[in-house]
Amino acid sequence: MQKPITKSYILLFVLAAIWGSAFFNYKIVLNSFDIFILAGGRIFFAFIFLCFLSLIFFKSINYKVLFSNKISIFFLIGFTNYVIPFCLIAFGINGMTSGLAALLMSAGPFYAILLSHFFTNDKFNRFKFLGTIIGFISVFILFYDQIYISKTTTIFSVFIVMLASLSYAVGGLIIQKFREYNNETIAALSMVCGAIILLPICIFKLTSLDFEKVEISSLLSLVYLGIVSTAIAFMIRAKLIFENGLIFMSQVSLLIPIFGLYFSWIFLGEKFSTNMLISMIIILFGLWVLQLGYKKINS
Repeated sequence: MQKPITKSYILLFVLAAIWGSAFFNYKIVLNSFDIFILAGGRIFFAFIFLCFLSLIFFKSINYKVLFSNKISIFFLIGFTNYVIPFCLIAFGINGMTSGLAALLMSAGPFYAILLSHFFTNDKFNRFKFLGTIIGFISVFILFYDQIYISKTTTIFSVFIVMLASLSYAVGGLIIQKFREYNNETIAALSMVCGAIILLPICIFKLTSLDFEKVEISSLLSLVYLGIVSTAIAFMIRAKLIFENGLIFMSQVSLLIPIFGLYFSWIFLGEKFSTNMLISMIIILFGLWVLQLGYKKINS
């Protein structure tokens, strides 16, 4: 792993903007489709897009792996990085605003820093640990505000979305362990496997879907989630993991709330409380402390 450079930070902010935009699109998609069609459709459109790019630009996807004994690796990556989190976010977001869901995803670095410490060579120091704890405190503020003060969110919904964040961290750890495959191969083949897992449920759901009630905005949002928030985003994610490590990449979770709240306000008219603003400021402070940890390692 190399020390994060300017390009790494640019990619981190681009990824945060892409994933921050995903949450309000979840709300739009759920107007017409259920959580399984959302998850399966997102993976399907992402895979189609990656195949198209591979024919024009990459030509580097190793499809032969699908017919080898290594296929279980991609099923595991697809399950932890796509199937579980996509379904959990879609399920949990029904009980909260899309902006709050984006904020709750900031728990990601807390999981990543512990998993990386015990299962990789990317060890944490006091700055990394303190920065992540500060970020996690912001989640507690949100939890207390939305459940015990505003009473607009259920504990179960919060737990489900945070579990999705944990699944992303576990999935990132698995990706980091298989560096022999390029990010295009990992992204495309894991999406194939994720689609295979969800295919039976999606077929069953589609047979009972009333297509006349499907809104065009829901379909467009689903295509956007597949192409931009999944295909493009996960290639950027894999690149950051390979080059800078899981802990650095997981800091995207601390930036997602900024974009998530902004997009939710612009496109859905959602409001956010004073405690949400305080939480976001604490998140940014935690991100700054985390950077001290990387400077300490590389100094």
